[in-house]
Amino acid sequence: MLAWIEERAGSLPALLSVGDPEALVASLGYLAVFLLVAGDGVIPIFPGETSIVVAAVFAANGDLNIWLVIVAGALGAVVGDSIAFWIGRAGGPWMRHQTGRMVGHERVAVAEHMVHRQGDILVFTQRFITILRLAINIVLGAGTIAYRRYLAIDTAAAFVWAAQGALIGYVSGKLFPGETWLAVVVALVIAGILIGVIVLRERRRIVRERQLMEQEGTPPPAP
Repeated sequence: MLAWIEERAGSLPALLSVGDPEALVASLGYLAVFLLVAGDGVIPIFPGETSIVVAAVFAANGDLNIWLVIVAGALGAVVGDSIAFWIGRAGGPWMRHQTGRMVGHERVAVAEHMVHRQGDILVFTQRFITILRLAINIVLGAGTIAYRRYLAIDTAAAFVWAAQGALIGYVSGKLFPGETWLAVVVALVIAGILIGVIVLRERRRIVRERQLMEQEGTPPPAP
């Protein structure tokens, strides 16, 4: 592994700086993908999606196995989501308040309303949501859904989500063989555009959910 990193140090000077997800994936491989995705499920600042995309580019060049990249990403997603779920189940009102301080009380209220309206469907779709994912999983944990059922649905969603990110990186790597730096940049730009679209749609969804809450007379979120 060290020889592989040294071999590519000349072509990836910017990516292999300390703290970059690319550097972590280059040095730790599947473990980096697992840890970054799991961390993203609890602390949204972790670059979970980015790590899968980058690892898939490396897989396209033959340095990693694309199927193991997907498995590592999916397992990381399940672990991160499950931690958030159990935080919600154990924390009760206090955890709801702390989550509100972290992501915004309005978002927590919107997440609660979405869970009430959509139930099990949201267990699957939350994996493809960025802003509200943490709040939704905590609210789901605080609810009545059995963890075994939650785990089954979330696992299916995690594999689809991981495969989606891996596909972007893998195709980019194949389009630019031997040009790892270029392939990573192109893949991250495409992933960034898709995430941007998801965020915009999510914000509109928050607005619609808030309007439904007002129509139903749901009380505003507590500060």
